[in-house]
Amino acid sequence: MLYARAITLRNCGRFTVIASDFGSDYRTHTHVTSEALYASLTRGATWWPRLINLKDDPEDFTLAYDVAAMPIWFLPGIFIADGSPRLPDAYLDTTAFNVVHEFYPSTSKAYVLKKGSLEEKENRPYHVPTYGTIQAVKPDGRLITYAFSPRRALLEHFVPAQSFLLGKKRTMFQIVALSGIAEGKWLQGTCTTGWLELSPQYGGRFQRFEVLAGTLRYLILRGVTREKVNYVKFIFPDTSLCLPDFYLEQIPACCQF
Repeated sequence: MLYARAITLRNCGRFTVIASDFGSDYRTHTHVTSEALYASLTRGATWWPRLINLKDDPEDFTLAYDVAAMPIWFLPGIFIADGSPRLPDAYLDTTAFNVVHEFYPSTSKAYVLKKGSLEEKENRPYHVPTYGTIQAVKPDGRLITYAFSPRRALLEHFVPAQSFLLGKKRTMFQIVALSGIAEGKWLQGTCTTGWLELSPQYGGRFQRFEVLAGTLRYLILRGVTREKVNYVKFIFPDTSLCLPDFYLEQIPACCQF
């Protein structure tokens, strides 16, 4: 048995997750991945501390978090404005920056810290950007996600006004609305999904779909499945949620539903 709950959060500060960099013109994603939401909304309770080797560290979420110990998962969080997942410019902000390296008093000199004091270098490293723009979602945006779990009690732990830190910039997010807890029902047939985070190879499982964002690792998409599938459906007062079996297979293998 699976249970699900809609969660609406607001960002209390500017939120940036780099989506693209045109020179030094940084654009932000207007979604948050399932993995980031798990790390944040569980407050890192199942994180496995370990030494990180940046050169050889594998990108495997299950090596960082023990999802089986807290079997709850989240659909990708989407910033919504006026019912649309594509934020207009009014909800985004662009900030100019100059000299981002803390040891750069100017853009023409470089410094290194040696024996507790700064020493000037003849040539600064030009791979460090010193000026440009950063795009962010303005404060008080609305991020919508769905949490689901075989343990109803895990969903009951969420309450309005709870706050969490999210993203590398540790922006604070606060719950502003919660749905009731819906019990899933297994069905078979074609399935019209909400926004899912899937490996790009799964695009072929849909007869038609819409892509919100994409990286080499995943696509954020929604659509109608190509063939009949087993799926679990949740009914909420204002909408329904459909999760096909091939999406559930993408949840970390240690999470047994």
